[in-house]
Amino acid sequence: MVSMFSQDKTATRQAIVTAMHKGDQYIGLLKPWTLPPNTQTPIDKEKEYFTVATWGTMHTARAFKFARLTSAIGEQLHSEGSGLIGETRQVSTWGFSDFRAETFTVWHEREHMAAFYQSGAHRRAMTEMKEDVSFRVRRVWVKGSDLPTPGDSTSTKAFVSRIKNGDFPEAVKKA
Repeated sequence: MVSMFSQDKTATRQAIVTAMHKGDQYIGLLKPWTLPPNTQTPIDKEKEYFTVATWGTMHTARAFKFARLTSAIGEQLHSEGSGLIGETRQVSTWGFSDFRAETFTVWHEREHMAAFYQSGAHRRAMTEMKEDVSFRVRRVWVKGSDLPTPGDSTSTKAFVSRIKNGDFPEAVKKA
């Protein structure tokens, strides 16, 4: 009986988090679009690039731990040869029990994203935060011509809004 109650509670929590994610159109403390250092690979305006939007909610008490772990992720993400085209991120607080963090990354190849997510700082943070954060992910294809201008807040906000509104084709998760 206790396990059935626990399963119902978990399913309800997951449904609530999914609804929060789907309804979240907030664009506020969004960092302007950033490129990795020494970016020299040209962007093909007609090519579709693999894009990942991560969204997580956690209790505000976990925010410091999250910030500590994710600072190392940023360093790894922007290292030379990561395959990253560009990224932006934002955090927001919606009350004591709802601290949200979002990232929006565009990759030269899907395999670059997979290698990054499975390596070093990212894997460590995901393991350590597994019980603290409820994550959701959107994967989409974005043409090079749709990418925001580096450092420009207006084009970054428009880009993120288009991702959140479902304006780009879904990239089905590989098996």
